[in-house]
Amino acid sequence: MRKLVLFAVLFFSFLAGWYFFKPGHFPIHDDLQVARLYEMDLCVRDRQIPCRWVPDMGYGYGYPLFNFYPPLPYYVAEVFHLLGVGLISSIKITFFLGLTLSGLFMFWLAKEFWGRWGGAIAAVFYVWAPYHAVNTYVRGAMNELWAMMFFPLILWSALKVVKEGRGYIPVLALSYGGLLLSHNIMSMLFSPVVLLWVALLVFLEKKKISLRISHKEIRVMINVALGLLWGVGLAAFFVLPAFFEKKYVHVETMFMGYFNYLAHFVSLKQLFLDRSWGYGASVWGDGDGMPFQIGILHW
Repeated sequence: MRKLVLFAVLFFSFLAGWYFFKPGHFPIHDDLQVARLYEMDLCVRDRQIPCRWVPDMGYGYGYPLFNFYPPLPYYVAEVFHLLGVGLISSIKITFFLGLTLSGLFMFWLAKEFWGRWGGAIAAVFYVWAPYHAVNTYVRGAMNELWAMMFFPLILWSALKVVKEGRGYIPVLALSYGGLLLSHNIMSMLFSPVVLLWVALLVFLEKKKISLRISHKEIRVMINVALGLLWGVGLAAFFVLPAFFEKKYVHVETMFMGYFNYLAHFVSLKQLFLDRSWGYGASVWGDGDGMPFQIGILHW
């Protein structure tokens, strides 16, 4: 039964990512994925580890791409490339891993609450969420896809630390460090969620409702804090330079004109009722060419 449930999760994850087994390139908005891997490969072969400066981008002048752009998915793709896989295929494998591992990690998390079949259903719903499809096949946002892959793993490992103790601290550290090395904005958005999640778990673990915090609860929170701090330490080679050296680059251009996020909030109709699908751009107002639906079955 256990193998059957796991097979179901992997099978539906495979169906979501089958397109990456087709030969050739694939059309996405962010068509620089292969170029970034090529630059990462130049870094590795030049023994520039960790990779920061790429020589060919920036109209041939080069710039510190991986000082600010999270590098983890490209390190993973580079492993496949060093093993002899082509640049395009390495990127496609990395996309596929992001989808498949998202389902597996969500399965681990959800089965803690609803058993194996409940975990399998949650995993399929997570992998097949419309926003996952948009990130993968429309925007081509590999880093954001990988960040969402780490979400359920972080919640699961934090749950295990609260319930079973220090043995799961390394998993929490690796998963949180992986998030920090995958997507900057998703890390900022999800970190408060992790803290609220841990606070809720500690509250639910209390034997009785009380405002007093016991020694056990303090120990649990220290264990979680150690895991998160360890994760920050693992990602410090990227996080610290990205934060302290942002004054040397034009970060403000990320919030100007078309890129101002205030102009791209979606309507309730787009979130809950819209059934359209497209491969166009996000525009000001509600005339977007790409979908933003949560998914009727999901909500």
